[in-house]
Amino acid sequence: MAKSPRKLLSSKSSSGEFPVSSNAHHGKKRLTENTINPLLKHMEYAVRGKVVLAADQISRELKSPEYMQKSKKYNFDKILYTNIGNPQSVGQAPLQWPRQVMALVNLPDSHGINHPVAKQLFPQDAIDRAREIKTELGGHSIGAYSLSKGTLCFRKDIADFIKARDGGFETDPEDIFMTNGASTAIRMIMTALAHDPKCGTMIPIPQYPIYSATCELLGLHQVGYYLDESEGWDLTMGELERSLEEAKAHDINVNSFVLINPGNPTGQVLSEESVKDVCRFCSKHNLVLLADEVYQENVYDKNASFYSCKRAASELGMISDDTIELVSFHSTSKGLFGECGRRGGYMELAGFDSQVKDYLYKLASSGLCSSLDGQVMTSLMVRGPSPGSTSYESHQMEMKEIYESLKRRSKTVSQGLNSIPGFSCQPSQGSMYCFPSIQLPSGARTAAKNEGIAPDTFYAIDLLQETGICVVPASGFQQKEGRFGFRTTFLPPENEMEDAVRAIAKHYLEFCSKYS
Repeated sequence: MAKSPRKLLSSKSSSGEFPVSSNAHHGKKRLTENTINPLLKHMEYAVRGKVVLAADQISRELKSPEYMQKSKKYNFDKILYTNIGNPQSVGQAPLQWPRQVMALVNLPDSHGINHPVAKQLFPQDAIDRAREIKTELGGHSIGAYSLSKGTLCFRKDIADFIKARDGGFETDPEDIFMTNGASTAIRMIMTALAHDPKCGTMIPIPQYPIYSATCELLGLHQVGYYLDESEGWDLTMGELERSLEEAKAHDINVNSFVLINPGNPTGQVLSEESVKDVCRFCSKHNLVLLADEVYQENVYDKNASFYSCKRAASELGMISDDTIELVSFHSTSKGLFGECGRRGGYMELAGFDSQVKDYLYKLASSGLCSSLDGQVMTSLMVRGPSPGSTSYESHQMEMKEIYESLKRRSKTVSQGLNSIPGFSCQPSQGSMYCFPSIQLPSGARTAAKNEGIAPDTFYAIDLLQETGICVVPASGFQQKEGRFGFRTTFLPPENEMEDAVRAIAKHYLEFCSKYS
């Protein structure tokens, strides 16, 4: 005799309704601060932390009708956001040719590439590139999903870019994953590295908070190695060996190493030999090397140049000998494009086990695919208009103007901050940031302790309230004990950054007088 199906729900009452348990807790939330994932609870992300939240609140207050009608309590009328590398939010104009191609790709053919007056509205090379992209997409729009790794033609563009950048070493498009910015790629790799609670990742100190935040969320140990501020934030092999041995002594299984070059928040550009030293270190100790290279176009020092980990490993024979596991990240958010909101980026894998690549593909597939807008923009970043085409000269000129302005601002801000008595700021050779150290009076440190916050957070909030300048406390990036400071971008317009440096100098004198 067949068994009756197992009952999954209790029987209905005579009224036809399912009975409600007498133990039900009406109004009580299941997910609360006490029941939420504790790893998420402890995760911090400084660039959008306490100071930025305060800045957003003041910004809303400044714009409110009530504030406009009252006597103003602030000495400024807007917030100057220098807390995050978000170029277009503070005035950087988007490059025209990529936006023209994007517009044509987004428009239906009848309203875009095939419109009777398209050539009157768009340059021919933008129309041609948009037509090429649409063809490669199989005739459908970018509103459709792509392959989980990203559209093949875009990955081929990236592979050609890497090959040209690194002196001709081959790159396989199948080793490239297109992602929603570099951040998603970083989280994917770190997720794969989180094998057990003993695993750890070596990260630079100071570091970009995505690494500490992701370590917290995944339960990875952060193994910090200190950059040498007195040597322009350079790294030394002695410090790397010290950090690794100390981690081993604490029974941490270090399986990976993060290199940020050019540096964030520190702005240094590593020499060819330093990059090769890192590759040798990772090969020697069998560490997966995570090369964060999103600022590779942002090098301002005439005596410095960007040298990729892929090139270093290739020239050392590590790629051909299969003696290193390397993943490199790049993004449309930085460089000269500054297209943060497009969420374009990629990672390239070198020396990875084929099964690991399959698992990473499975992880990518769980998110279906990265943004097609971001994929197109990444392709346009790595393969711009061809020399001799309609838009080539104007595109190059726009990028040069952005670059030269960033170069001037890097010098203005780093030298300006360094000239303030009580400040010390290393030159910003690259990226988009300055990371000065500051001497804080004992009264400020005591006041911060009483409020339960870091001294440089206390300083940054005071700076915000008195000047409207929003910076990120250096404690959010981690630093040596007893050091205080902040990170600032130099992305706002040149005149605003010049005014900001003067305002910071004036405020610091008043702050020291107040808390001395």
